Amino acid sequence: MKYGQTLRQRSIPAWSAYNIDYDDIKNFIKERTTPGKGKTVAVPGRSDEQAQAFENDLYLIFEEQHLRIDLFVKSKAREIQHRLEDARKRLRHLAKRKPTADQRIPISRLERYGKLENDVLKAGEEIKSLSRFVGAQRTAFRKLLKKYKKWTGSTHLEERVRREVLDDPKSFTQYDLGPMLDDYSSTLHDIRALYETRLQQATTNKSNAQPVASIARSASIAKLQTSIASGSRTDFDTTFATAPLESRGTLASYFVHPENVVELQVLLLQHVRFLSRSASTPTEISSPPTPRTLRSRDSPEQPSNHFLTAADNPDHFIQEQSAVTVDEREHGAGSALQQTKLCARWNVGEDATAVARTGPSKLSTYRLKQKHVGAFFDKSAPFLPRRESAQGTATELSDVRDVLTSNEDVAPLFSMSSNRSRFVGLSNSDNGILLASLDNAVSFEAANKPESKTGFPFALLQVRHEGTADSSLLTTLDGSHLVERVRGFSMEYHAVWHLFKPSTVAAPFWVTTLTKDIRKLPPATLKRTTSRGTPDAAVSPVAMTTGSNGSSVLGTTDGATTAVETSRHPSMGYGDSESTAPPLRAFRKKRRREYPEAAPAQQQARYWSEYDHPEDGSDAGGDAYVIYIDPNEKSSFELFFEKLGRLFSRKPRDPEPEGLPPTPPTPRDDESSSEDEESQLTARRPKSYGAIPSLSATPRPRSLAHSQRELQHLQLPQFAAVSLVASLVILVVAYLLAATGRHKLATTVDAGVVFAIVSSLIFAVVGLAALWRERGVGAVAWGVAGVTLLVDAVGSGGLLAWILA
Repeated sequence: MKYGQTLRQRSIPAWSAYNIDYDDIKNFIKERTTPGKGKTVAVPGRSDEQAQAFENDLYLIFEEQHLRIDLFVKSKAREIQHRLEDARKRLRHLAKRKPTADQRIPISRLERYGKLENDVLKAGEEIKSLSRFVGAQRTAFRKLLKKYKKWTGSTHLEERVRREVLDDPKSFTQYDLGPMLDDYSSTLHDIRALYETRLQQATTNKSNAQPVASIARSASIAKLQTSIASGSRTDFDTTFATAPLESRGTLASYFVHPENVVELQVLLLQHVRFLSRSASTPTEISSPPTPRTLRSRDSPEQPSNHFLTAADNPDHFIQEQSAVTVDEREHGAGSALQQTKLCARWNVGEDATAVARTGPSKLSTYRLKQKHVGAFFDKSAPFLPRRESAQGTATELSDVRDVLTSNEDVAPLFSMSSNRSRFVGLSNSDNGILLASLDNAVSFEAANKPESKTGFPFALLQVRHEGTADSSLLTTLDGSHLVERVRGFSMEYHAVWHLFKPSTVAAPFWVTTLTKDIRKLPPATLKRTTSRGTPDAAVSPVAMTTGSNGSSVLGTTDGATTAVETSRHPSMGYGDSESTAPPLRAFRKKRRREYPEAAPAQQQARYWSEYDHPEDGSDAGGDAYVIYIDPNEKSSFELFFEKLGRLFSRKPRDPEPEGLPPTPPTPRDDESSSEDEESQLTARRPKSYGAIPSLSATPRPRSLAHSQRELQHLQLPQFAAVSLVASLVILVVAYLLAATGRHKLATTVDAGVVFAIVSSLIFAVVGLAALWRERGVGAVAWGVAGVTLLVDAVGSGGLLAWILA
């Protein structure tokens, strides 16, 4: 199946708008590299300039696509970081709340626990989705570059894109989601630990608490719980590999593609927790992590923190392991991961533990320093206990090392290193336990032969289930597209067979799987609804137990925290963004991008100018962003002064004859001519009210129109008449004010009279100007205006002389 057809499903359907334009770029490459479709034949001895121009255009396309995706990934990562920081703030506030006086937990507080956990689980699903999105885009870039290399035979573009774009430390393809996953896991664990601590306090303080009967634990479960309680990673790894399976035990192994590791860890944290996180008390909530900036991975290899060295007879070991069946390895009572006679394990910052099989079901253990592991496996020199700084007794040392020294055929076989994460089930009890280990960046080499170092192509997930523990994780993993279950897999057997390759024994059946691409197509997105028809909301993985009055909780629950709703099965994902319905825009077909045509052989250099028009044949004519500026547009100040100037200007005469109708204006580009004609007819249509005919609709006799024009010559315009009358009125008021003013207020009265004189003259001038801008004014009107102005001027002059005298 072509990758472009499944890109939307491999990525996140709700984020399909941000996917790379895979099909468009692929078609663009195909059209430019297929003979007969614009592809030219280069002349021998001369460089193919058209091919070089096409390669440059394609590089710019890859760079633009990468920039767009990179911006989305970084913004989404910052969003997730802010959500986790907000969750930690709410957690610290919740930790300060104390139980009530009767040691009961109010139901409102339980709702806060459940809501807070759901919010963090949703943030984890966002991390999972982001990892899947980045992996899909990275694969799309790789496949497109591979297509170009296949169709052109040139590797220059692939090297250039990888060097300058994809391998850039700031690129989204190099972004490490590990720190964000650590913040998510620590926050989720602190929420669950705080709830369990509160619940234990409430249960301990019950006055009517009944004694709990002790339950007999099996030997393997007891050993595993002891190793968990110790907090030592080396003890956990040793017990995980050496404790024999019980009758109801299961050992399941899964291969994980490196691109799916982050998604898988988010899935695991819905059922288990990290071993390295110790239980917190209400006052021991860890401080929020320092806000992280987007940082890149220095190298694709992760640092190793788990190491192992094994010794045995290689021929005997291979013959023995090749005869073990899948059922015996996964479910056989007494079976264990360690099948070699002697194995030493250690982790960074901890001492090593050597375990030897001294009998069919007997194990001997000895602790030693990391720096002494090499000397411990050296058969040519004695190993002195005093060099161990009292890490173990002489008897323990003798029991363990005799397996190596007393058998000549037993020798160190291989050494292995990996980056290991350890998980513990949320609902572990004395009757059942669930453990898991995830090894990433696995590599092994033959003993004392560093040149034989070989890397394991996948990450390895191993899940151990004992007793009545919740087995929903195994069911979820078996149906997940993130892992590939390999039944009966043994890392010890694989390492020894790969390093020694005996000709008498067939290769293990999983060897063919190592050469395949185990990535699977994610399931199609379906919208789950509840019985009421509403989308199913994200809930916590446990149920909430309420008291009889429905106001508080005092009993225990089956899981880590509380939840308000319990409509989901534990095997389902919580808040999975894949199961929620994507927005409608995600189903729209993306607009196909028109990429530039093939460049001509001779292309003249052209520089951008602000006077260039996109329709003049410029290179960017199709994608140019044009801003239209109306040259006739006037500002508000220009409009104000234009209106003010109209008062003192004469209106132009209408050049059209009176008998002809006005010429309709030319319709604008963005309007239709039919709409303009309709609006003009509507504007000229006279108003009619019922049965009363409109006066304007009745043709007036020519004699009546002529008499009206003659009457207009005798009348003053309204604005001019008002101005002239106002000037005379203000002048009369000024005379009255000057005649009746008091002597002691002479200065104030004189000022008022002068203001009135100026105002009267202004009104007279404005009235005369208004008369000047009117057309068709008769001599009588001009005479009245002139007399009024003369009277106003003479009166104002006389009044001013009177005041000054």
